[in-house]
Amino acid sequence: METTPLPGPDCWLSPHARVDQSAIEGQGLFATAPISTGTVISRFGGRLVTDPELRQLLADASAAGTYVDTLSIGQDLNLVLPPGVPNHAGNHSCDPNIWWVDPYTVVARRDVERGEELTLDYGTITDDPTFQMPCSCRSTACRGQVTGLDWKLPRLQAEYGQHWVPVLQERIANS
Repeated sequence: METTPLPGPDCWLSPHARVDQSAIEGQGLFATAPISTGTVISRFGGRLVTDPELRQLLADASAAGTYVDTLSIGQDLNLVLPPGVPNHAGNHSCDPNIWWVDPYTVVARRDVERGEELTLDYGTITDDPTFQMPCSCRSTACRGQVTGLDWKLPRLQAEYGQHWVPVLQERIANS
């Protein structure tokens, strides 16, 4: 098994992305210029925590009424994003226009038009089998609900290929 590289301490967001009001949910990230397929949109950074540490962070945040943004990286390994970074505004779509190319980087999945919302499939970032979220992406491919078990869907495995966080890529390869 490969060793997961360490993330940077902070997140980076393309200068061609901005936060604005979203029809999907609250705020979202939007393209300020046309973006070509393969262009880096975001590099996620922060700190790595184990599953038990993450559960405690989430419980503490819930009690305090705050939000913790995370993504699964490896078996028992999660990235906690720094608070206040604009990368938090990224919304889910069942037909996303950005996807993973390495443990911390997402790129344009296809050409993106100026003004288009930049979306990622949340099913590609969590290995928590209890995660469930109603979906309001309104795409024709909408699954209605996003879960921590979406990686098991053959259609998504075929469609996304290697564009998953590492822990899910490993699970797909071993299934």
